[in-house]
Amino acid sequence: MAKITLAAFGDSLTEGYGLPAYSSLPSQLERKLLEEGLHVEINNFGLSGDTSADGLFRLADVLESAPDAAYIEFGANDCFQLMDPQQTKMNLERMVEAFQEAAIPILLLGFKPMNFTPHSYASEFNRIFTEIAEKFSIPLYPNLTKGIGESPEFYQPDGVHPNSEGVAVMVENMFPAFKDFLKSISG
Repeated sequence: MAKITLAAFGDSLTEGYGLPAYSSLPSQLERKLLEEGLHVEINNFGLSGDTSADGLFRLADVLESAPDAAYIEFGANDCFQLMDPQQTKMNLERMVEAFQEAAIPILLLGFKPMNFTPHSYASEFNRIFTEIAEKFSIPLYPNLTKGIGESPEFYQPDGVHPNSEGVAVMVENMFPAFKDFLKSISG
């Protein structure tokens, strides 16, 4: 398999807020993929604090880097700020459209609201990722924090950002989705 460059496009969960660079989600994922024989280089385009609207402003930089593929990971900050889920959905759809127009395959990473999120909001928010994946026929990994839930041992003291162990669990759980995604684009 030829080397694949993957743009990791997201917020603090991608950037690796509070972690050394080698413990970030892109770094741990790249190591796991390489260990499994997938020749991939992941470029970290994560920025702490970004909402989906902020991501739209940075989208051109990611597209200009001309990756072979990308993942989109936004929504956590939109959710924490209780932004209109339909606006988040529209922002994510614009990102997907831009990647598709550039013929860059994408994997969408979903975010599940935390327990302190109002139930009515969380219910509407939870649907947006599935709806986008279906509309654009793109692969979806529905829950970025699957496996760590809200267990304190997997989080930094802020209770919001995963620690290195939490990221390792996330990578282990999402690995099959990334493996399938990368194999599907490499023929």
